[in-house]
Amino acid sequence: MANVTFCNATRRYTFDHVMTVPSHVREIGRVRDFLADQLEKQGYSAKTRMNICLCLEEALTNAIEHGSLRGQPAVEVGLTINNKVCIVQVVDFGGYTFNPEYFEKLAEVKTWGHGGRGIFLIKNLMDEVYYFFHPNERTAIVMIKNKG
Repeated sequence: MANVTFCNATRRYTFDHVMTVPSHVREIGRVRDFLADQLEKQGYSAKTRMNICLCLEEALTNAIEHGSLRGQPAVEVGLTINNKVCIVQVVDFGGYTFNPEYFEKLAEVKTWGHGGRGIFLIKNLMDEVYYFFHPNERTAIVMIKNKG
């Protein structure tokens, strides 16, 4: 299970790939396929590829459905993938802050189905998870998976 850190200042990551993605769920598959291709090129196992792609899908869905409530036309995805680590960042520009642990606990109580467990899945499938909040500006999630 990943350690989850909440931050008000953004750590500086340099990404090999940065994609601006329209805020529509139909775009998620295109980004997921690109990520899966990059992971395969670096020799990640099928199980690890599937887990990382699932976390990307969940983070993108949350950014599009919840972080873009102010009508932002796009979200941003940053990727760095090498033979040791995969770092995925998803940024929305809604600027809302939230407590991921609250929603994780709420999902358990409400017995939500597939759509309500994204934060739980990310926390359990990735090695490190960071949330960066810049109120009224942007929210970012950084997910790190070691190739191991």
